[in-house]
Amino acid sequence: MANKLKVVHYINQFFAGMGGEDTASVGVSVREGAVGPGLALQKALGDEYRIVATIVCGDNTIAEDTDRVLEEFGKIIKKYDPDLFVAGPGFNAGRYGIGCGASVAYVTEQLKIPAVTGLYAENPGTDLYKDRGYILQTKNNAASMGKFIPVLAKFADRLVKGEHIGDGKQEGYHGSGKAPEIDFSIPASKRGVDMLLKKYQGKDFSTEVIMPNHEEIPVPVLNKPLSECTIAFVTDGGLVPKGNPDNMVPTNSKEFNRYSIGTGDGLKADDYEVSHQGYNNTFVLEDPNRLVPIDAAIALKKKGEIGNLLDHYYTTAGVMTPMEKGKQFGSDIAQDLKDHNVDAVILTST
Repeated sequence: MANKLKVVHYINQFFAGMGGEDTASVGVSVREGAVGPGLALQKALGDEYRIVATIVCGDNTIAEDTDRVLEEFGKIIKKYDPDLFVAGPGFNAGRYGIGCGASVAYVTEQLKIPAVTGLYAENPGTDLYKDRGYILQTKNNAASMGKFIPVLAKFADRLVKGEHIGDGKQEGYHGSGKAPEIDFSIPASKRGVDMLLKKYQGKDFSTEVIMPNHEEIPVPVLNKPLSECTIAFVTDGGLVPKGNPDNMVPTNSKEFNRYSIGTGDGLKADDYEVSHQGYNNTFVLEDPNRLVPIDAAIALKKKGEIGNLLDHYYTTAGVMTPMEKGKQFGSDIAQDLKDHNVDAVILTST
């Protein structure tokens, strides 16, 4: 066709070939045409589409300054006037997932351009943005990129052409998809009938009432003062003794471990290392108390502000660990804490 449908694609610094954590704080840049996974996306979209620009942004940058970065995205996207915006896919990469979800929600709501991404169910970007834009369901990691890109392209094509998109269970996306736009000048009764007719006729529609489905977790109550409590530490930051004696994996954890907090005034850098693939751990390697603040807890104990410290801490690597496995870890750790008469726990993350 003479005039191809234009696409703007967003990827992070890793998929742009700039590097990993060492370049995660790079700013926003633009490259003409398709880059990295965009090459496969272009092929899957076919000759009817053309990726006119690829927006590249570091994971730290978009996760830490989301609103400003999205405004910058908006200016770039308006310049190219695309028919479609695609982010990622981000699979289970946390900060990248936040960028993918946030940008799709922004483009959908503010620019009114069809937009889609793909994320794993347990990606934080999924939970934050699944009811504000289309986030297709992916596997846990990018190894499935080759199989997923054609699925993403087919869904994107349907969005651009205005085809009816069913509910998430039927179509394979998380949550409710894009948030409904409600014209409150039209009476609710008429809106309801119009929605019913669209459903009957097989036309695109969306519900105005999004039902939450949150797990009920009771809030525990501390029944004695901190000065009488035994405190423990649990971290998903992958802190292990030097040499990683139990060979704890840095991603997709299968177990947790527990290690001594020592007998000094805190953890010593020479005695610990990190087994975790998902964050820049330079500062933890310089001082492991930055992840598991044993030094501060010991100081509080000496002041009498807390009663006692458990003599060991619990550790695992949270990145890409499935929810069910995480629940198992939590249950097992909780039981062990009870067995050691722990009153309160400080959870530290990356």
